[in-house]
Amino acid sequence: MKYIKQDNKEYKEYSFEDNETLFEKTVVKNAKSIFGEKTIYIDIKTLLKSNKKREGTIPDGYLLDFTIESTPRLYLVENEVRNHSIKNHIAPQIMNFFLNYKDSFIKIKEEIISYLENKKISIDNYMKKTSYRNIDDMITSLILNEKLGVIIVIDDANERLYELKNGFGFDIEIIELKRYISNDNDEIYIFDKFNEQEEIMEDIENGEELDTIIVPAYEDGFQSEFIENSRWYAIGIGINRIESLKYIAVYQKRPIKAITYYAEIKDIQLYKDTGKYIIYFKDKAKKLKQPIPLNPKNPNKAPQSRVYTNINKILNANSKTTIDDIF
Repeated sequence: MKYIKQDNKEYKEYSFEDNETLFEKTVVKNAKSIFGEKTIYIDIKTLLKSNKKREGTIPDGYLLDFTIESTPRLYLVENEVRNHSIKNHIAPQIMNFFLNYKDSFIKIKEEIISYLENKKISIDNYMKKTSYRNIDDMITSLILNEKLGVIIVIDDANERLYELKNGFGFDIEIIELKRYISNDNDEIYIFDKFNEQEEIMEDIENGEELDTIIVPAYEDGFQSEFIENSRWYAIGIGINRIESLKYIAVYQKRPIKAITYYAEIKDIQLYKDTGKYIIYFKDKAKKLKQPIPLNPKNPNKAPQSRVYTNINKILNANSKTTIDDIF
């Protein structure tokens, strides 16, 4: 059992094992915090079934993700608790999503549109930034033309679950959500953020794509992996960002404290059973003609994990450019 001590109060981890309904309500209650402000959690249960003979399946909800405003995504959401068998419950459920969701696209589309109308949720501002004619056209295209995306939210993500992520040929994101509660029923939630980059920066103002990931590195790892082996790992990358990434840049920590090298990305693969990724470079990393230093007046801007930008901001840097100008 894990505990958290804060403000002189002790919080004990709450087990959802016998209360899956409460876990699902917790996900819905915290959806904006977990998934991001530019997402809409669709709290509906739709039976996905392609024909009378095939067994149907019901996802716990859907997520409309507008974080990359010009390229929205639709995800099926499955909320699970730790005592559910990966082999006998979670894996078959995910496979049934794959087998049934395209054949059920009309039903999914109608129920999502109905949900938005009933809840008076407008997506007009988001639609203006896409190439779709209307929401009907968008959802149809996201289901029929895009790769299936599944988000599993669970209260305890173990290594076997990450093995499951490696085993399917479509996008699976695993989000761990824990609840801690004190004796006076005060609550603390600890969770992975689906759209962590949303906290770091918005899309580039002039519409340029966020095509570059910046990673922090210490000297030993930088030399052995980034420079000599032309790769970098293990990186947590949101599945909605992978296809848009074309470059990787490195921020060298102390004593250099600057963005110094970049490389074109050849491939991004899952790294072992960690749920994170390894990036392989097309060629050896290139040294920037103009290193981009940390602004000494804003030391908190130093990247602590991955952040995103556009490669032109890096390549067009001058002697006055600091990291404040990059992201």
